[in-house]
Amino acid sequence: MNELTQERSHTNAGIVKSALTGQQIANNMNELTQERSHTNAGIVKSSLAVHQLASDMKECTQGTAFLERTSMIRRAFN
Repeated sequence: MNELTQERSHTNAGIVKSALTGQQIANNMNELTQERSHTNAGIVKSSLAVHQLASDMKECTQGTAFLERTSMIRRAFN
């Protein structure tokens, strides 16, 4: 009887251990998914920053060209 009780206890411990292992795997997967989302957000943020910088540079260049044309026109009429 003692052997049977020990075997049942061992089986129950294995079931609990298996359930905890499954929960740990789920937690690890969730953590990895969150890290990947954070990394992807950083990549998108970086890409947007580069795009904004390029847009600002283009606007600056266009503004400089506009000022140069305006200055040339003013000199032509003075």
